[in-house]
This record gives sequence, C-alpha cells and structure tokens, in this order.
Amino acid sequence: MTLFDHHVHSDRSDGRVSLEERARSVAVRPHGVSDHYPWRDKMRDDDDVLRYLDDASRLGLRVGLEYDLGVAPPLRPATRDALHYLIGAVHQLEVGGVWIGFSEAGGFLKGQRGGSAFAEAARFASAELRARILERMLEVVRHGIEDVGVDIVGHPTFLPLLALGEPEEMLPAPWQERLIELCVHSRVAIEVNESYRVPHREFLVRARERGATFSVGSDTHGDLGPLDRTEAMIGEAGLGAERFLSGSRVRKGASERPAPPARASSTSGVEAARPKAERVE
Repeated sequence: MTLFDHHVHSDRSDGRVSLEERARSVAVRPHGVSDHYPWRDKMRDDDDVLRYLDDASRLGLRVGLEYDLGVAPPLRPATRDALHYLIGAVHQLEVGGVWIGFSEAGGFLKGQRGGSAFAEAARFASAELRARILERMLEVVRHGIEDVGVDIVGHPTFLPLLALGEPEEMLPAPWQERLIELCVHSRVAIEVNESYRVPHREFLVRARERGATFSVGSDTHGDLGPLDRTEAMIGEAGLGAERFLSGSRVRKGASERPAPPARASSTSGVEAARPKAERVE
C-alpha cells in the first residue's frame, strides 16, 4: 500500500534537503514536511513557522511541524490551525529536575554505535527511575494532546529504556494501554516510525484493537528511502490502510476544541525550564 509520509525533514531544521527538493520528491511517494520546532536560528517563533508554512505551501507541499514536547515555546492558535497537521514528539525529559536526553539511545537503536553496548545503561539501572521516566512521558504526551493540540504522536514509544531490553519488558502493558488511551480518546494518530522502528508489534496490535488511528513517519533527514520496516510493521500488526492519516488532521482546530476534562496529574512542569537539550535526529 502507498501511504502518506507525514514525518520528513528539510534544511529548515536539521535535514539535508531543501524544500524545493522535497517538492520534487513527492513524485517518489506522497509526503509532507515537518521540521523541528524549535530549531536554533531557523524555527524560533510563530513568525518563522508562518514563513516556513508559506514557503513550503507555495511549492505545493503539505506542511506540519515536529513540535518538541516539553521544550517548544507555545504557538498561537491561529498558527497551529494554519498547519496541515502537527506532530508532537519527545526528545528529552525532565525528571526530578534533571534533563534526560535521548541522543545516545537514539544512536544505539539506529545501529550507529558500531555494535557497542548501550553507553548509558548504568544510568537507568534503577527500577524507580525507569518508572518515573514512564510516568513523565505520559504527562508530557498528555500535555501535547490536551494543551498543545497535536494531531500525531511521533515515535511514541521511543525512550532510552528501549536500549536496555525488549519493549514488552521495558514498557509494561498497563503503561502502553494508558498511552494508547490518551491517543484514542482525543483522536490523535499513533506514528509508525521507520527510523526508530517503533512502536513494536504488540503495542500496535493493542492500539488497533482499541480503534486507534495511525500515521506513517519515515523521519528522514536526507533522500527518501524505502519504507521496508514500516511496511513490515504494518503488515505484522494487521493495520488496514483506512486507519492511516493522509496529510490532513482529523481533530478540531485549536480555537474550536473544548477544554480538556479536569485531571489529577499536573503538567505544569512541562511549561517550566526550557533546556538547551541534545537533539535526536
């Protein structure tokens, strides 16, 4: 099946391909662009985002952002609504006042460490810390869904814990169910990510059984390559094409959404410190 690729970067953030080249590669397969927000001197605020949206739209591209949950400054509702879709993704987490970057784990999971052992394994030896990381991940994703208004959760199970062992061992089933419920309740799509090979089969099957919608994300920063892993993941989990987004959001605009229901947990910490954190490609 040919599905729309929502998660594609350009040189407007950390990609190596121009918007003009991206516009030409749509002939290879349908895709949009979704550069990182924020990104250094290129994607700093609403003005930069609107300029990016205008430039990419003029080339006929569908335009989104990869909004760095827990770090990105808020977008105005009108800016958010002008985008064709918004991906929310976590690249670092603040846990107990300490920022945990995902870069080393990302390189390990992508096979970029030459077969070496995960260098930060000892840091995550504590079961208590692992549990706090999982809870914090849910808080940040909830904030992205309810307050930011993302349409897609990008690489949703990508955490340093995946570099420690099998996903079903590192990500308890009840935690997976809670993450899936957050997405299903608000009609937010779960990304099948080619680059990090997440989520794993059992998670995708759970999500399918609960009526989730999905999106494809190559997460490419260079030339478009085949989606072999994604296609295999989709096939193994039995996901039908009708479950996938095709370059447009299904949620209401930010200015139209009702306020989320009251909840016991707080995401106030998400709005606190804005770290100069490591970036995971």
